[in-house]
Amino acid sequence: MRIAVLSDIHEGLNRKNTRSDIMATLKKWIAVHSPEVFIISGDMTAGPEKSLALLNQLQREYPQTRILFVHGNHDIYHEDSELAYQTLLEFQGNLGHGPVELDENWVIIGDGGWYDYTFGIEGYTKEQFQTGTFNDFTWPDKTNAHWTGNDNEVTERYITRIENWLSEYRGRNIIMVTHFVPCSQFLLCKNDPSWDFFNAMMGSSRLGKLALKYGVEKYIFGHIHTRYHDKYKGMELICNPLGYYPHEWNFKSVEEEISSCIKVITI
Repeated sequence: MRIAVLSDIHEGLNRKNTRSDIMATLKKWIAVHSPEVFIISGDMTAGPEKSLALLNQLQREYPQTRILFVHGNHDIYHEDSELAYQTLLEFQGNLGHGPVELDENWVIIGDGGWYDYTFGIEGYTKEQFQTGTFNDFTWPDKTNAHWTGNDNEVTERYITRIENWLSEYRGRNIIMVTHFVPCSQFLLCKNDPSWDFFNAMMGSSRLGKLALKYGVEKYIFGHIHTRYHDKYKGMELICNPLGYYPHEWNFKSVEEEISSCIKVITI
């Protein structure tokens, strides 16, 4: 079984900046390669309604490929992010519905996740991370995502939900999917507080610990806009973001960039 992996498509911004139809190019790739499963690990575009429409469109046009999805932070940008989360659950391939059994051996488990400052640098308080402001820049989630509860409480809800599913499928070959980062070694540290401060919003070490606790075989994530395919304590980790054009792309061509960044794994 071939599983394609991609995250951080940011369709709206990349369509605007490239002046190209990002989704048309992605559809061409799916039509040519026909993977059995396509996992999109967050940040389809900005806002739940637009992300939902694009996901439904993909699945409708390519029924032979099972589209699976977890939300990113941009997907739930809304005046009520709880409502945004529920809106995205209208997509049947949203892993927030629960585990997806691929066959008798493999199961995919995940949800978008959030962050709890476990990747925060020293010298700053929880309250400072909570404001999300360093000098004159405020992390966009603080003005665009509106949850019930603070960041730690939101993360706790995801941890509880995902652990319940992992516990249910303990002993199976598990592919775990989140948008947010599970391990600190995948963060870029520049020894510049104006950059490193915001690593606190990249994810949670608790996600990585959960994966190791339940013997996850493969972990797929996004959010950081840096591509990785690595091993960590026996677990395969894959991060394959499209990222922002032009400064995070390797090619000027949309076709070349999408083809180069989609990872296909076989189980």
